[in-house]
Amino acid sequence: MKGKSMKVISIINQKGGVGKTQTSVNVAVGLSLQGKRVLIIDADAQGNCTSYLSEGINELDLKDIIQKNPGKKNPLIWLKDVLGNETFEKDISNLLLNDYTRVEECIYKTKYENLDIIPSTDTKLIKTDQLINVDNKLRHNRLKRALRQVKDQYDFVIIDNAPTFNCITLNTLFCADQIIIPLKIGRFELSGFIQVMQEIETLMYDYESDYDVSVVWQMVHRGNRPINNAFIEMFGSTFNQYEFEYNLNVMDSTIGYQEAVASKSTLNTKMIIEGNSKLAEDYKKLVNEILNERN
Repeated sequence: MKGKSMKVISIINQKGGVGKTQTSVNVAVGLSLQGKRVLIIDADAQGNCTSYLSEGINELDLKDIIQKNPGKKNPLIWLKDVLGNETFEKDISNLLLNDYTRVEECIYKTKYENLDIIPSTDTKLIKTDQLINVDNKLRHNRLKRALRQVKDQYDFVIIDNAPTFNCITLNTLFCADQIIIPLKIGRFELSGFIQVMQEIETLMYDYESDYDVSVVWQMVHRGNRPINNAFIEMFGSTFNQYEFEYNLNVMDSTIGYQEAVASKSTLNTKMIIEGNSKLAEDYKKLVNEILNERN
């Protein structure tokens, strides 16, 4: 790589249902479509990011599923077959637990030319956090140390996190250059944002780390909603003008809400950003803003 080093972006929020994984996969794909070399890391035990980008996952058509009901077969086994599966010899758990596992062993190609993935499979990450905790070795820098091996192979690393803070999250944040927090308007979501920022501030203090922290509004209802629009504008101006001890900004890009588009994407695992919807345009603007920040 000439001129610019690999940039690591960790996408996190302690609240579920705020579009965190959708943001991760669409930003990663969007950057790859712009010709950037991208590695996406699935650091969530649910493995949703992995499912989006795995070729072994089936496209779902609800009508076909209804017609092919299991009858007297075990419905759990039937449903697992319907969803599809892809096995990986090594994943993020191997990388975090085994000092002798090279990061290259955990990286797999996706159907996108410039996009690779370190997957999360079979909920192994739930046990991985516990195992890291009982290890007497340094716990927080394992992922950062591993990524040094591929720093010349990628322009961006995008990390999709679980909605929690643990030793795995500590690893993903410690190696990050930028933290993006997807945020939705709502009492519980705003309370969750405060908790996330407190955790990040503690991390920066304890490990003497500096981050660029960015907030991106998610699931913004378009149309005539003057109160919502006024709140987003007030929130942005308030946070952007305050001088924190670290870099915090509210991004200009906002992601709209189109339930039909988002639901279809989760069924057929097609990327929203590749479509022609207004939601796709929102993600394209977000990708361009990330690229402009780096230039």
